[in-house]
Amino acid sequence: MDENDLVYRGPWVRSAQHRLFQTLETDYAFPRATCRSLVNLIWDFVNETFGEEIHEGQIVFHAASASEPPGKRISEIKTVPIHLTFHDRNDINILSEEGTSALRKHKVIRMANEALDQGGLLTQEDLAVLLCTSRRTIRRDIKELKQQGIEVPTRGTLQDIGPGVSHKTKIVKMWLEGYEYTDIERKTGHSGVSVQRYLSGFSTVVRFCSRGYSLQEIRELTDMSDRLVQEYLDLYETFKDRPESQIRFQQILSESTPSKKSPLSWNKRPGVMNS
Repeated sequence: MDENDLVYRGPWVRSAQHRLFQTLETDYAFPRATCRSLVNLIWDFVNETFGEEIHEGQIVFHAASASEPPGKRISEIKTVPIHLTFHDRNDINILSEEGTSALRKHKVIRMANEALDQGGLLTQEDLAVLLCTSRRTIRRDIKELKQQGIEVPTRGTLQDIGPGVSHKTKIVKMWLEGYEYTDIERKTGHSGVSVQRYLSGFSTVVRFCSRGYSLQEIRELTDMSDRLVQEYLDLYETFKDRPESQIRFQQILSESTPSKKSPLSWNKRPGVMNS
């Protein structure tokens, strides 16, 4: 580990999980394996008891509601509270390998899509404030990303993006093609939490479909839009017979059919320590 790695790793060494791990190991002399198990157990208990709270590295931000029409004065716009991933473990690698400009664009993509997923839309001014830069820089970043085929859903640009395939479907497609979590995070700019949520939603649709539920029934059971359910069903039809996707579909179909909005269990879920 070089000097840069040690510097950038600091915020994660100070995370709540790591501090709990150190307390169990230092004050109680538990073996490291026991410490990991206890930290994961405690984290699961807290999440189950208090619901899905803010994750490590996230902040709460009030964004314009996605339902608000354009042209309204800022003081009249309805806002919604959203959770934005300000720091993600993958950011350290991007910063050290590609530099600050690449990391800023990575965060622009991630935050804009996280806001949209939660019913909000960030403005270019919001992103400039969040990332401590100018609106001009954010506008340039969004333009460069668009030239690369990456659309950033801000309040000012969403109307121009059109009804293409959703970012959720694109991410699920990458997973079915064999990409791992870290690869998807790096290539799309989405946080691990978001990637896992999209895959969980897709898995739910696949399991309902395999048990004979109609599109309308799946939509009602999952609270997803007709369009997203249809995109997921189209992906299922496209990949279900491909050899490279068989293991992943076996993983999906081995789980029991969830009830409405019930959480899915994944080996890699937010808050679980693997080190």
